[in-house]
Amino acid sequence: MASNLPVDCLDQIFKYLDDDVKALRSCLLVNRKWCQTVVPILWSNPWKFEKQSDCEFWTAITATILLCLPKESQDLLRRNNIIKSISNSPTTFEYVRYFQYLSPEAIEQLTREHLTDNSVDPHRGYKDQLFEQEIYKLFMSRSSLKHLVLPKVPLSYCPGSTTCLQKLRELVCGSDNSPEFFYGLAQICRHIQRLVVDPCHDDNAGLASLIEFQTGLKYVELQAPDGQVNEYPRIGQALISQAHSISILYFHGSLCIRPTVLAEFINLKNLKLFISGEISNLSQFATTIFPKLEVLDIFWDEHTPFDIFTQFIENTQGTLSRIYWNTDCPPNKPEEIRYYLDVISRPKFTNLKFVTIWWNCLATEKLMKFLTIHPHLQALKIYTFTSKANGKELFDLLIRANSPHSLKVLNLDGDWQFTNEDLEEFLDSWKSTGRNPLSFYISFKYNITPHFETIIQRYREEGILKDFQSAEFLDEVESLNYLWKY
Repeated sequence: MASNLPVDCLDQIFKYLDDDVKALRSCLLVNRKWCQTVVPILWSNPWKFEKQSDCEFWTAITATILLCLPKESQDLLRRNNIIKSISNSPTTFEYVRYFQYLSPEAIEQLTREHLTDNSVDPHRGYKDQLFEQEIYKLFMSRSSLKHLVLPKVPLSYCPGSTTCLQKLRELVCGSDNSPEFFYGLAQICRHIQRLVVDPCHDDNAGLASLIEFQTGLKYVELQAPDGQVNEYPRIGQALISQAHSISILYFHGSLCIRPTVLAEFINLKNLKLFISGEISNLSQFATTIFPKLEVLDIFWDEHTPFDIFTQFIENTQGTLSRIYWNTDCPPNKPEEIRYYLDVISRPKFTNLKFVTIWWNCLATEKLMKFLTIHPHLQALKIYTFTSKANGKELFDLLIRANSPHSLKVLNLDGDWQFTNEDLEEFLDSWKSTGRNPLSFYISFKYNITPHFETIIQRYREEGILKDFQSAEFLDEVESLNYLWKY
């Protein structure tokens, strides 16, 4: 019956298997129609199937790509003693046509694989360059790319690049590329949705032009130099032209556009910060208003005072569903924790599902109030910056507060202290109140004994614990990928 399904149905089914290379290769053998449907999926991004140090993978893929080279390229490479004779037999499929992902790293690996025998050749550099040139020309003339890591060669001048790059959706580039490269791309690419600039260490006019020409830019990631204060006015103004569509901004290294520019992103839903430099105008940043912000992820910030972020959160408009904070720049006083808890306990923040909180025994009544009024809370990260915080006190509070029955994830970060009996009592109470199976993550600072591991295993088998790990950063825990939907 499955073999009678139309091709478009088979295509949708097989795409659910796009990470399972073994299953897809099995489907190739069913019949011709299945084979013709699976091949484009397998070859849309074949690089992802490489295993570490998989020599056979690169040998096979290089041989296949060389078979797809046009005769003129084959003749050129053969005359320059770069390749030997290639079989004239046509390939079963035009594999290069299906590629949607391309990066300089993949091209370099193809080059290394093919030219290993010529490592002592005095003309190796020239031959490498010529080989890479012909491979890029092949992809530009035959493929229709959706994801591209921009190389140092100007692809917009390659024959066929207009067709190849017209449907580009994701671009990874560096601001150190020539402005002319970006001007050329701007004439071709108008529908980029995801832009990663790494590195972003100058105010490239060509890059700004490329940004301005897009029609629906959604995700922008700027990786500026660590520990520096950088502002790029051209790029900032270009991003303002896309403020209607940008929903995710990720700043790494420094906040390299002015807070006044940041305020223009009224449709922003997700702000990610990994900041090692100082924000230039803290008061402007603190009062920036994002009416639709849903996610604030502070992965790192060495300098911004805690109360600045509290003000920033206070100025959001009640759409926040996640406040994730790693352990840098904690509050300095119990008063700062109490005020933070007061802010996120306001009625407009009842949509919160994932919150980071700082523990202090002088703020427990505020935490109790917060837990009581947040019915949708699913994940809770509690960090202590004091030595040997009382874990039993926290466990008792969570049970006493009848912490949200929707809670599924609990992360204790910092230096916590509790006994095995304290943990057993907590998990027994968790079970008796009929709550969701709990994923429990704890700091590496906690000493896990064999007895502790036995307890964890027992509660896992009983279905009270869904997962347990020692973890430093929740965003790196594979089983929690569903929480990071953006």
